[in-house]
Amino acid sequence: MAIPWLPREVSYRLHDRPHELENMKTTYLLSTAAVAGYLAREDGKRPAWFNRARLMPVSALTPDLQEHLANACHVIAMKVRQEVTNEPAAKGSIAPGRPGTSWQSGLLCARVLWRALFASAAAKAPATKKAVPVLFMASCESLKQACQTLLTKVWREVQVQFTSKENKYRNMKSRPAWNFLEVHQYEVFGKGCGYGVCDPATVAPSSAGTKPAASLQDFLEEVLALRFAIDWLTASMEDAQEFLDSATKRAYKRPITKSKVAADVVSQQLQALKEKTVDSFSMMWTDDAELRGVSSLAVRLMDGLEGPSSMAFAATFTGQMLLAMWKGVAPMLAHHASMGIARIAESHAAMGLLPPPQLPEPDGSNSKTAVFDRIAASYDRPSKDCEELVGALPRGVLGSIIKVQACFRGYVFRARYFNKSRGVASYCKAVSWPEMHPQLEGETVEAPTDKDKKKKKQRTGMASTKVDAQTLNQTISEFQPNVSKYLGGDPPKPGTSGGMAGTMQTMASPGSTMRSTMGGSQGGSMMMTQMSEQAGRNRAWPLPTADHRACADLFALYMYNLYRRKELTHMWSTLCKSYERGMDSYAELLNRNPALKPMLESIAAQLKRGSVVGYDKAFIAKHKKEEPGANQRTKPVDAEIFKTKKPDRKGMGETQGMDETGMPAMAASAGATATMGMSMSNMKLTIGEKKEDNEYSITGEYLTNYLKEMDGDDSQFKDINAAVVPLSTGTSPPRLQPAESILKSAEAAKPGGSPGGSGTATPTRARPKLDVPFCLSKCKPIWLPIKAHRFAAYRAKVLQLLPQRVLQQYIEFEKQGQYAACIKLLESATPGSLNVLSPATMVSGKPLLVETVLQLIVGYSGLCLKNQQGNVAVKLITQVLDNMSLSLRDLHPGHRTVLEAYLFDTALSVCYYMPADVTLSDRSESFFQQASERYLRLGHVNRYCKCCLRAAAVLHNQGNKSEAEYYTQQALNKLSDAPVSSLLSVCYHNLAVHTIVQHRVADSVAHVRSYVALLRQLPKLGNSWMQLLDNTQWLVLKAQELWPQYQQSAGLRDTQMVDGLPLA
Repeated sequence: MAIPWLPREVSYRLHDRPHELENMKTTYLLSTAAVAGYLAREDGKRPAWFNRARLMPVSALTPDLQEHLANACHVIAMKVRQEVTNEPAAKGSIAPGRPGTSWQSGLLCARVLWRALFASAAAKAPATKKAVPVLFMASCESLKQACQTLLTKVWREVQVQFTSKENKYRNMKSRPAWNFLEVHQYEVFGKGCGYGVCDPATVAPSSAGTKPAASLQDFLEEVLALRFAIDWLTASMEDAQEFLDSATKRAYKRPITKSKVAADVVSQQLQALKEKTVDSFSMMWTDDAELRGVSSLAVRLMDGLEGPSSMAFAATFTGQMLLAMWKGVAPMLAHHASMGIARIAESHAAMGLLPPPQLPEPDGSNSKTAVFDRIAASYDRPSKDCEELVGALPRGVLGSIIKVQACFRGYVFRARYFNKSRGVASYCKAVSWPEMHPQLEGETVEAPTDKDKKKKKQRTGMASTKVDAQTLNQTISEFQPNVSKYLGGDPPKPGTSGGMAGTMQTMASPGSTMRSTMGGSQGGSMMMTQMSEQAGRNRAWPLPTADHRACADLFALYMYNLYRRKELTHMWSTLCKSYERGMDSYAELLNRNPALKPMLESIAAQLKRGSVVGYDKAFIAKHKKEEPGANQRTKPVDAEIFKTKKPDRKGMGETQGMDETGMPAMAASAGATATMGMSMSNMKLTIGEKKEDNEYSITGEYLTNYLKEMDGDDSQFKDINAAVVPLSTGTSPPRLQPAESILKSAEAAKPGGSPGGSGTATPTRARPKLDVPFCLSKCKPIWLPIKAHRFAAYRAKVLQLLPQRVLQQYIEFEKQGQYAACIKLLESATPGSLNVLSPATMVSGKPLLVETVLQLIVGYSGLCLKNQQGNVAVKLITQVLDNMSLSLRDLHPGHRTVLEAYLFDTALSVCYYMPADVTLSDRSESFFQQASERYLRLGHVNRYCKCCLRAAAVLHNQGNKSEAEYYTQQALNKLSDAPVSSLLSVCYHNLAVHTIVQHRVADSVAHVRSYVALLRQLPKLGNSWMQLLDNTQWLVLKAQELWPQYQQSAGLRDTQMVDGLPLA
């Protein structure tokens, strides 16, 4: 692999000069041994790797060498395991310069051992001794790049094998085969880097191992092993660079900075020993005497190898000793892998993104692979936001970004590799290696100090030469700098001068060989072409300017902001999913224990009341018993009108099931939805789209009293949510196939039909004929019921206002379903008459109590419809509407508008459930006009759309198909700019029904496709609602299929055919 910090001249001579071939072979062989030691670290557990490396097998060694090697490997493994399993901090204070964690201790052992093995093994080859440090750094760099590539591939494979990213059946407990890992290892080490490892697909292992398949623990250990290897190789290169700097200074006889003399005798002795080992590359100094002994043992074992095959034996020894080092590191890797698995949850696997295993501090911050997971994620497809931003770039910006990236590569070189490159170039120049030609026998090499003296004399001579003022400008313009070959420049050719003038003179000389060879104009043109090419090659690249740096900073900031945006989006998504998961858990808890629901509602009401009146008044002052003093005025009775009194549980408990509103498919509100952070200082409720319209703005004391009475609930003055269809809770009955569900409903609609099955077989009953009229008859619009607002709370409040004797009679009337008589009894309420059906005698100045009674009547209407007392419901709602103008006279204009719209909408709902009442049905369109006009005035778009859908459903039942489609289209037009919601899906569904019954099959199919596409973008809705949507889709598509035959039999026009379907 390419080594970015190696000077070009050095790499050229190593690669192309024949006399440097032995150095390259030595580096390649020892690098292959290091790869074999890494791959074979788990040979007992998985398929063996060491026999698939192109090294001399261990069985080829003599028995005594095998015994010595086994003993040395045992010592190395025990030493490394001792260091990585004992925390240095647990032993006491850590001396400066010594490792502070078990991870750093393992790295130190690996650095010392690897350097000693490389230097002692290279001594067995005919390699140049002074080349060993540079070859060691080159080997470390190539191994580090290979490990980085493999780390990216392995981590991406982890995300594939142990998450549902590509296969929904995969999770943390998956057991992939070992070949998934072996393929990446061979692809990186064998094909990518060219190390001597065999293809696992063609060469069988010597042992299959004890584990038939891999696990998440094995893959995480592989990831941590690669991270350990990268940190180890990076530190080894830094150690070698430090040796090169000191060796260069010694070659030039520069003073080397010495450390301070230690105070104690032991430290002085250690410092003296360290100075003795400065000149030896194989013996890296460490304060650990045991580690020095282990490294010296490995060196002595290498020194015992002799003969022509000693280099091959040394490579095998190196691989086995590094394998022993990996065996010692294994417990630490297994521990960190198990800690990483403990941080992973099943939700990570479901999301397709496992968190990376973390290292403890400070190892995690100092590691060279701290963000390896982000680097691996960068190889995925760019995010949609990134593609949109890149696609939206102007035409000339992309080219500028590419130029900035090119400048940024130069900055990366200066920041990361320049010191290494300068150190290697200085060392190679100081030791005169690598040479262009092999050194002859008896040839002496000139010392670097002599070269410096000659260069100094030349510079002095040039400085004393006088400059000709007449030719100065020409000399400057034609001057070409001479860049050292060690810094990437081209060496001057023999017989030519450094400048362009010398080249011109050489080519123009009478005895020039070039001129004698090429004559005429052809030779002159070729000569000029070569001159221009040489000038182009010698021309230096322009240095980065301030503009380039500014562009680079801007591009880096741009990319960083993209990354921050992605991370913030991920954080927000995680928080939302966590919130939803918590809400689901609470909902499941409430479903399992219904007794918790009243307690939860009570707590919510108290919290909302506290947000309005203050928590000290709601929770503290409420329990204090204050006795009025002599100087205090007695409060009038009306002062407590807005104070919530404790309901009479005994009286309320005599009636069961009164929390139900009684209206079909209608659920009572669970509480207020007002914002908890509202304060009295800035409390202002604005109704309508125009905030400057003061006619419908409720402020001041009226709003304060309302919020106190409603426990802070102001949801009635706000528009509803567009999510009109409830989400799935997992407890509803499962969805059936559309055909089965439709057949079941058809059988239930017949006289004597039993949709659920009564256990009696009815084989003689024939199924309905499946044709177009049957499909049209089963297509029904979805009805969105109107919900009663706080019915249970309003009923409890009304019961508190009745005297005890009237209360008993009131409850008896409720049991008998005589709700009009109940309203009549409200004339005996404590504050005064609250009979809204007789507004002439009704008490004045109690607007909130009037609303309470009206809401109570709405709930009673729902109960009547539920109990098959439709006539009573019609009578109640009709009387309310007839007397509404007088009964609402004391309400605020904005409050009155909200209640009028609500009551007209309720009357429209009664029309839907009572289609036989002709008088009420004739007024249905008027009810819709009144309610929709007020909703538009208030700016409640979603309430207006629901009202349109209800009116369309009523008209559909009355046979007015085109009018029903028109009102549904009005609702859809209002939602044209709204986000995706279940309300929009219901609009398209009802449009499909209204068009199919008018024999417009093509329009109906288009609407079906629209709401199906919307449902795919929404969360999972309730099964009962999804069953209606599925049934309509099946009916419309079946009608489309049967339409040609029906058209021919019914004699319809050809223009009503579906496009693309021929006649039957």
